[in-house]
Amino acid sequence: MRQITISGNIGKDAELRNISNGMQVSNFNVAVRQNRPDKDGNYGTDWFRCAVWGKRAQTVNNYFKKGSHVTVTGALNISQYNGETQLSVDVSDFDLPDNRNTNNTNSAQKNSNNQFSNGGQSIDIGDDSLPF
Repeated sequence: MRQITISGNIGKDAELRNISNGMQVSNFNVAVRQNRPDKDGNYGTDWFRCAVWGKRAQTVNNYFKKGSHVTVTGALNISQYNGETQLSVDVSDFDLPDNRNTNNTNSAQKNSNNQFSNGGQSIDIGDDSLPF
């Protein structure tokens, strides 16, 4: 199996549908900016069609919105359609977008209850604190 991890932005809201056997699938597109500019100095974009199956499809539909930054991992599928190469990913793992909270508080306030944050302030960690 070819596995790929991509990090980019959602092109439009995820679409949830039920297929004939009652299984749910959520489809969305992820735009990934290319690393190098072309001869005119413009950066291109690669688009990946993504699908999430089963119970996790509802989660994706609830949180993956247009413009959200996401990271997904899954099986890479390459096909030809009308002479163009199509890349799609059957998603096996994903990180929820940072903007999944809908209230208007800033990120420091959102993270204030997170045991791994310091209210938006930097955290000093000494070498003796690291497990490696």
